[in-house]
Amino acid sequence: MSFKFELRKYQGSKIKRDRIISELETVARNNNYTDFRQDDFDKVASISSYTVYREFGSWQNAMNFLVKHLHSKGIDFKLTSRRTSYSDKELFGEMERIWIKIGHQPSKDEWLGSDYKISYDTYPRHFGSWQNACLKFIESKSGNVTVSDDNNKSELTKEVKQVGGMEREYVRSSSDSRTISLSLRLKVLSRDQFRCVFCGKSPATDIGTKLHIDHMIPFSKGGKSTIENLQTLCEECNLGKSNNFIKQ
Repeated sequence: MSFKFELRKYQGSKIKRDRIISELETVARNNNYTDFRQDDFDKVASISSYTVYREFGSWQNAMNFLVKHLHSKGIDFKLTSRRTSYSDKELFGEMERIWIKIGHQPSKDEWLGSDYKISYDTYPRHFGSWQNACLKFIESKSGNVTVSDDNNKSELTKEVKQVGGMEREYVRSSSDSRTISLSLRLKVLSRDQFRCVFCGKSPATDIGTKLHIDHMIPFSKGGKSTIENLQTLCEECNLGKSNNFIKQ
């Protein structure tokens, strides 16, 4: 018996584009020619929504294509930009199931490769972005709000100083401030996969875990509020670290 190594293409790639388009048209007709979710597609179509995703790069790209394609046939296909019909509880429940199954924050490919019951694209559509969905999920699991919703907060802060008897306004970088903006917190949490870098605990898999954003070099000792000097710690590890510099 001879053994040969050969690369096998994903089976979905064998499905021709014409058939994929035909399936999209069928589901569009079934939904009265308004946009639909991946899970809506899977309930009706004879092929997987993952095949559509791979063909177009994203579900939104597929919907945008369908608008133009059906318009060329004289059919008005409407993009409603609607929020999902799922509740936060339902979305978080499915996220928790897959998160625990995989053992860490799921990537897009890991989600699409799992036996998901709610499509990946549902989360960005409902929460604004995948990372924001993960953040809201972690907040719900940890029982506290770690980040306030200050997306419009500037990365620069202003100071007024007395110079020669006159007030002058100076712009100070946010890296010199103890306050950490929402966007920076999200980057740190995402980089650390929403888990403590010391003990590995995550609110997603360890009940009662609360996460903190910590300065590796303490702010009181000259540490900056930059992504290189910030890390994710659980409450217990952060309290144990206190004001000391501990390198992981």
